[in-house]
Amino acid sequence: MTQTSNSSAATGGQPSDSDWGVVLIAHGSQRGTDRTECSCAWEQTGSQRPNWCLECPSTPEGLIDATGRFRSHLGLSEHQVVLSCLEFIEPFPKQAVGILKDRGFRQVALVPFLLGSGKHATLEMEEVLQEVQEDAPDVRMHLAEGLGSDPLLAELVVQRVQGLTDKQEFQPSEEKTSGIVLVKAGTKTIYDDCVWLKELGELVEERLGPGYAVSVGQSHYGDPTMEAATEVLVRQRNVSSLMYVPYLFFPGIILKRNVLGTMSELQNTYPGIPMTVTPPLGAGGQAVAVAAQRVQRLWTQTQG
Repeated sequence: MTQTSNSSAATGGQPSDSDWGVVLIAHGSQRGTDRTECSCAWEQTGSQRPNWCLECPSTPEGLIDATGRFRSHLGLSEHQVVLSCLEFIEPFPKQAVGILKDRGFRQVALVPFLLGSGKHATLEMEEVLQEVQEDAPDVRMHLAEGLGSDPLLAELVVQRVQGLTDKQEFQPSEEKTSGIVLVKAGTKTIYDDCVWLKELGELVEERLGPGYAVSVGQSHYGDPTMEAATEVLVRQRNVSSLMYVPYLFFPGIILKRNVLGTMSELQNTYPGIPMTVTPPLGAGGQAVAVAAQRVQRLWTQTQG
């Protein structure tokens, strides 16, 4: 739900350039600034790494590119948009709002560029809104909705799945069902009941069509676990293969330690079932389009 702090309703159509600044808020990462520092660097030799690993940008590079796409979607200037992260990469939200304030903006949209509806996208965003408003009481703050479950994101997951179905063992047929496990970064269950993730999984299965069965899980911390999601597909839906889709923007420690690590353990549990992992989602394309839609929705809601 969109929240507004210390704001009055805008009038007219889409806000003019002089009215709004925008802070695009990502999580941030310790993944490093180049491949040699990447925390998820594959232990195999370079020739054995998947192309998407070799071609992956650093987190700062990927987010900067996403910010440029985001501006283009909304027709905003570089002057109007500041990329911010909750952790590890500056500027942090309070600093970002300060930058826009110094540029003369007195109305700012805070836009969570975070996958899902867990703690970072809900409770922490509310804390950010309160913190930046206390620091800049003369600036009208508007908190846009997070990315959540969206058909565009479901389509992105489908693209990741279809990108690996050239391997025969993962192709569905009349006799074989291919299992898909959509894995988000772990959040304690008290902070994320994963209802949105289950809805997204249903969208993905609907778009993939016959021959696929989709389940969802968390990389660590909370329920449903990867183990539980896998068991549902193996025991209840009789899948013949398993493909794990990391619901992450970039590779990193969660992919290496939690997703790949758990998949390795599950391979020992189900030795007769081929398993693989798709590339993560990346931070461009559909994800950026959804974030831009959230801003457009915010503008509509604040027109009064």
